[in-house]
Amino acid sequence: MKKLITSSLLLLFFHSPKSNNLVKAEMMVEQNIQNMSAGVQFGNQINNGTALQVMKKKFRRPDSAMALIKVLHIGDSHVKSGFFSEHFMERLNAFYAQRYRGNLFFNFQIFCKIGTKYSDYDELAELDNQLMREQPDLVIISLGTNDAFSGSSRVKFYEKIDHLIQKIKRLSPQATVLFTTPSDALKMNPLTGSYSTLPELQFVVDTIIRYANDHGMAYWNLYQIMGGPYSINNWFQRKLAAPDRIHFNQKGYAQLADWLFEAFTASLESTKTPLPFNIHS
Repeated sequence: MKKLITSSLLLLFFHSPKSNNLVKAEMMVEQNIQNMSAGVQFGNQINNGTALQVMKKKFRRPDSAMALIKVLHIGDSHVKSGFFSEHFMERLNAFYAQRYRGNLFFNFQIFCKIGTKYSDYDELAELDNQLMREQPDLVIISLGTNDAFSGSSRVKFYEKIDHLIQKIKRLSPQATVLFTTPSDALKMNPLTGSYSTLPELQFVVDTIIRYANDHGMAYWNLYQIMGGPYSINNWFQRKLAAPDRIHFNQKGYAQLADWLFEAFTASLESTKTPLPFNIHS
């Protein structure tokens, strides 16, 4: 499941009729999507960002030997293609190479499998081996979509998150963890061809945020940043998402990576302490 960040993704597009509820929901997020097109993302920040500051101790002075920051991105099909992780890595390396005169480099590896949930990675011995062998400086966790779709989030989801975190802390104690919440996704009714929200998805997002806040861990609320409920349909209409209303295409993942890069670097370079926010406020 460990792989280099390079692959291709072919997506087909189709049009399906929209329900009245979907039209109303689109109107609710239209302003957010207009802001997206204009490059303005309200709330695009790393929450509990001070948790990332420990990483700066690993940055060397510009006149010192090269510092290598090892990153392990754990995820599902959203990161399997490599488009998201690769673009994020490229932006980081371009930025910090200039800032540290070429003496700081981020090396990414991704550990992922289609359809995986939090509990899957807690049980995988292969992940244990990689955490012990690689000793990453930063672990990014991009999971939760399959927990929502499979219904597994209904049973002790908070504990499932904790089991994975405890594994990381035990096997790579020096690693800093960054959560990214699942993106918006819609579930298709095979009988009508219409799309509707998945109630469990909001619960998954809220639980990840609650866990991160309870333990003072950094998180990036992708669900809110991209526009909230039904926003994936707007991304599809703008040719940034796949027709399944779950995944993105290469351009869409690049946009998400740009936003994460902006939030990540702003958090590392800021001397202020950002406060966590309630996505329902």
